[in-house]
Amino acid sequence: MTKFLSLFLFLFGATIHFCQAQVQQAATVNATGGSAQLGGNTFEWSVGEMVLVNTVATANLVVTQGLLQPILNPTDIRHPELSADQLKVYPNPTKNIVFIQPNLKPNTSLTLLVYDISGRSFFRKTLVLKSGTEVQGIDLGTYAAGNYLLDIVAGTTGSTSRNTFKIQKIN
Repeated sequence: MTKFLSLFLFLFGATIHFCQAQVQQAATVNATGGSAQLGGNTFEWSVGEMVLVNTVATANLVVTQGLLQPILNPTDIRHPELSADQLKVYPNPTKNIVFIQPNLKPNTSLTLLVYDISGRSFFRKTLVLKSGTEVQGIDLGTYAAGNYLLDIVAGTTGSTSRNTFKIQKIN
């Protein structure tokens, strides 16, 4: 009996030793679903999502049941942000009009986009700034109180910059 117990403990210890591994990158192990590669992205899905979500974590492992989020590998070119001295947005929070005060090169094109919290664009304006410093205004007075995103894209020949601002509309 002691031989079997010693053998069992040896094999159990060896199994635990071999199961310990270092994780070199984040990975998702999906027990009930699958994954697929499409357009350079990995999409994972699971079957039988639960309302109750429980997460257990150790130093090297996080286990959560629930919705799986894909790891995106963006390939687009990032636009540099406009600096604080190139663009001012005020007042924030606002009751009515948000002003955009650019300090850009002459003949810069400016595109203003406003999105609601669900990501729907409801305002778009594109213009060319003759002097580069013309103040623009967006009237939010007729919209509901809440948070909005103001996306500003400024472009000159061969270069584009952008910034996104969270605008709080109050009553």
